[in-house]
Amino acid sequence: MDPRREHVRRLLQVDAYITDIHGRTTAPAQIIDISRMGVAFVSDQAITPHEQFVLNFCFPGSGIRNEITLTVLHSAVVGTHGRYRNGARFAAISAACADRIFDYVTTAPA
Repeated sequence: MDPRREHVRRLLQVDAYITDIHGRTTAPAQIIDISRMGVAFVSDQAITPHEQFVLNFCFPGSGIRNEITLTVLHSAVVGTHGRYRNGARFAAISAACADRIFDYVTTAPA
């Protein structure tokens, strides 16, 4: 674990959707890692830092949809294909969703 990290992160590659807080625009994203307090994801466009969005995704092998309100902390170009790596902290999350994330982060990969 990176000693600078406050919370353990676990790699995760799943498709997701990011929606502005008003529900006007939705864009595809791909989660690349997750922790109990935040998430990193890749998108096709820059995401405005310090604004809130809603992230929707399912864990691998699960049909349960997780919906989390988050605040984007940073968005930066990654690679040569015009994609963006975004980091966000959770702002609002249900207890059930928090439990699923905790279980995923603390369970060893199969």
